[in-house]
Amino acid sequence: MPAALTSARKARTFTAQAMRLWGEAEELVEAAVLIVCELATNAIRHGSGLVTLRLLLEPHALHIEVHDGSAMPPVQRTAGRDEDRGRGMLIVDALAETWSCGTAPEGGKWVRATVARVAG
Repeated sequence: MPAALTSARKARTFTAQAMRLWGEAEELVEAAVLIVCELATNAIRHGSGLVTLRLLLEPHALHIEVHDGSAMPPVQRTAGRDEDRGRGMLIVDALAETWSCGTAPEGGKWVRATVARVAG
């Protein structure tokens, strides 16, 4: 995806459609869409180059991975009451079982979040 704010909406839509196509519970769909939104928006605002989204569904977990061209890792911080930004990684941390980041071999970084699948 290009590093444009419209790409965050496309990433959310893609995630919701894929998750529903896979027959996942709405609770997991909603969590995944929120995580994708935050990671994609961070990559667009703070990264560089193209943004890549990968979803991997395994028997017990969904793995969400976003790549961008910046080597700067995301920072989890506490936003002030009047700030309209700065809560993205707190949201990811609250919804994901785990999240991590690292340097991508091809340059830039990846950020991964893992969400447990809801027992059906």
